[in-house]
Amino acid sequence: MRLPHFEYLQPTTLDEACSLLAAHPQEVSPLAGGTDLFVKMKQRRLVPRYVVNLKGISGMDYITYDENQGLRIGALATIQSLKNSVTVKRHCSILAAAAAVESSVQIRNVATLGGNIANASPAADAPLALITLGASLLIASSGGQREVLLDDFFTGPGKTVLQAGEIIREIRVPPLPPRTGGAYLKHAVRRTDIAIVSCAVVLTLVDDLCNDASIGLGSVGPTAFRARKAEGLLKGKKITEDIADMAAQAAVDESRPIDDIRGYAEYRTTTVLAITKQAIMQALQDARLGGI
Repeated sequence: MRLPHFEYLQPTTLDEACSLLAAHPQEVSPLAGGTDLFVKMKQRRLVPRYVVNLKGISGMDYITYDENQGLRIGALATIQSLKNSVTVKRHCSILAAAAAVESSVQIRNVATLGGNIANASPAADAPLALITLGASLLIASSGGQREVLLDDFFTGPGKTVLQAGEIIREIRVPPLPPRTGGAYLKHAVRRTDIAIVSCAVVLTLVDDLCNDASIGLGSVGPTAFRARKAEGLLKGKKITEDIADMAAQAAVDESRPIDDIRGYAEYRTTTVLAITKQAIMQALQDARLGGI
């Protein structure tokens, strides 16, 4: 199918882009990579009168790390750049692992992290890893900036807290404590297909005890989410196979899978149980070896 007719706008500054989006709140769509937007437009699920291309805004594709502030990623950084980044691999390896299984290399070279997050798919890989890492978003508008935890950003499938005229400017990941390990696992028909179930786990050890835990699940709820009851079963304990089994069952209880073209809810439930335990044990081993 062909794209519907639209008016193409190309701002050169962030302020200009925010002003254009605010001027046409019901008729405009921002364009970053376009890998999701153009599909929706061809299918007529989205028919904007105006498309605002953000690619002309310079200086929004950076990846930097600071010992005090942590990882900072410009919203226009591509998914492929996350996969390839030595900085990301060194300081947030599960984000690099998630980026590596996000669609094909052709898509990853175009798709941006900001666009991936704003699309708000419950099955997206990089956003799930970022939720588990405690990431936040710096959101810009003509009136200033605000910071929102990524865990609070998604409100439903394709829905977020973004308001008219707002653009994701930066993704922020706080520095991780010593002996923090992580694992990202994705179950799909093929490695780079949309996830049937995905799980990200981040654990911090003090001596032999789990001092902190974060478990993220994707494709088993209306949004990617933290399995907080499962996390609570790990904190303060020495993680064993039995403890991991209990946490995995808690993750199942927190999931809300549905039947769709990629899998039945019952199959997803069984997969959550297996994949969560596996991710916990892998993250534990990673933490014991020195962490991410």
